[in-house]
Amino acid sequence: MPTLSKPQLIERESPWRRESDRIQRELCRKGVPILAGLRYYAERDLPVPEADQLMLVQDVEALKPITGALTFAAAASEELSDAGVIATLRKVSRNPSLLRLGQLPPEVEWDIACNYQRGDEKPGTHWPDVWGDQPAIFGGLVEVPTDANIGRAAFAAIAKRQRARKRGRRPNAANQVLAEHLGEIYRQSGQRITRHRHPEMRHGKLVFVESGPFYDFLSLVLPPLQAYLRERRLAPVTIDTIVRLATEAER
Repeated sequence: MPTLSKPQLIERESPWRRESDRIQRELCRKGVPILAGLRYYAERDLPVPEADQLMLVQDVEALKPITGALTFAAAASEELSDAGVIATLRKVSRNPSLLRLGQLPPEVEWDIACNYQRGDEKPGTHWPDVWGDQPAIFGGLVEVPTDANIGRAAFAAIAKRQRARKRGRRPNAANQVLAEHLGEIYRQSGQRITRHRHPEMRHGKLVFVESGPFYDFLSLVLPPLQAYLRERRLAPVTIDTIVRLATEAER
């Protein structure tokens, strides 16, 4: 007989609220080379500042989409199974007020946030409504979500999870999140994502390793997320996988 998954309502710390600020601070330490890699200064005809120079307010703001991408990936990295998430989403769809109790696993809140709509806008546009606070990485106004919109988002999240379910070992969802969000940020700088593989001798054997501008960009921005994952003993994200997924999306 199949095992029925129970909804998870145990209170767990959400990575969104606290970790987004820490990730932003960590990114600012490498903010100049990160923005230089995105052609931020070149597009504005500005000289590249010294690496240790204090960042301007507008430069810090320019890092916030990256902070958001890393924070989304942190939330997606938790180990709750698809079946457990779906079971919990079903419970929320029947009783949307559960969202306001602040006791849902971050994966469930993340799924609801990504599918949440106030009206006909793109799902996930007003994701802070779901979290109930005003994060530094969001510039819009936060509203109290209605039960109808919470329920609709939960139903949409269930449908998306069920369509994406596959047999076998579940891949690291954070890699896909990063490929999508960081890939989009990189493309917005006017650069294409292509794979660069160069030969290298390792332990007496010839191997081909990833390289290139997008690889270098990921190497700069991922350390705050990797530190978060290590602290919680979660699977790390891998640059090679993110590059591959982002390249496939480029086709």
